[in-house]
Amino acid sequence: MSRKHRPRPRAALPRCVLDSGGLTALVGGSHRARAWLRWVVEHEGSIQVPTPILVESTTGDGARDAEVNRVLGILERVAAVLQIADEITARRAGRLRLLAGSDDGIDALVAAAAVANGSPAVVLTSDPDDLERLLVPEPQVHVRKV
Repeated sequence: MSRKHRPRPRAALPRCVLDSGGLTALVGGSHRARAWLRWVVEHEGSIQVPTPILVESTTGDGARDAEVNRVLGILERVAAVLQIADEITARRAGRLRLLAGSDDGIDALVAAAAVANGSPAVVLTSDPDDLERLLVPEPQVHVRKV
């Protein structure tokens, strides 16, 4: 007589999404931001940087952008993905923006990236208020100030 074993559901791998404040905190050496990212990497999670964050974090001047580029290079080697918003993400951002009564499209795209697959995520930001308002209907996403 054989027993059927049900496989245990695997816990979702941690995801961390950075807005421009989160990326800037890393560039500035924030211990809190680095601790969060260290935890994500140690737990084989992913670090996501939506490409609109580059608009707020870079200037197009190589010398001025050197430190941001250096940090992005490190992140890409360990667990990061620059994410380009597709149509589904953009429409999700529009919906979140409408529900929150927000006019900030980039924050809405960050929020939409964080809820993309429905798994738990943490958004690292220096200004949590707007993102928390955008993410009210998404309890699986937590906003953390760095």
